[in-house]
Amino acid sequence: MTVSFGLLLSAESRYDFRSSGGPVLGLANTLHAQLYGLPLERPPLPGALDELLQATGHDDDQEAVLGLVSAQLEAAAALIERARLQARWNRLPETVHARLVTSQALAQHLASELQQLAPAFTQPGTPAAPAPRLPAPAASAARSRL
Repeated sequence: MTVSFGLLLSAESRYDFRSSGGPVLGLANTLHAQLYGLPLERPPLPGALDELLQATGHDDDQEAVLGLVSAQLEAAAALIERARLQARWNRLPETVHARLVTSQALAQHLASELQQLAPAFTQPGTPAAPAPRLPAPAASAARSRL
């Protein structure tokens, strides 16, 4: 059996005429495993977000992808907190500190939202819980000074 993949000239490329290395590779691995009776193994998801974007497609395990993005956002929130503490130590203007507080709260909010939404992809019939309101920047700033 010979399988050939080609690009239609009328189709627009997703990545500026470069291969994404994602869905076609997954199809080839699946086909190879089925032809030779091999177990179907999914490679681990990459940790870097740009690699994750290139390696995944619409048919991948979205729960795992969202879980990984959520973990990255939690790490980003921790990094923003370090920057916020450094801004306080360096006595940068209060507006810098306030914007870092807001950015940290948003990153934490996005991480928790993705953690709550990820299971919906494995249980399609269950409705997601209503979204909680974003924390007010002034309230977060007051809490972070304590």
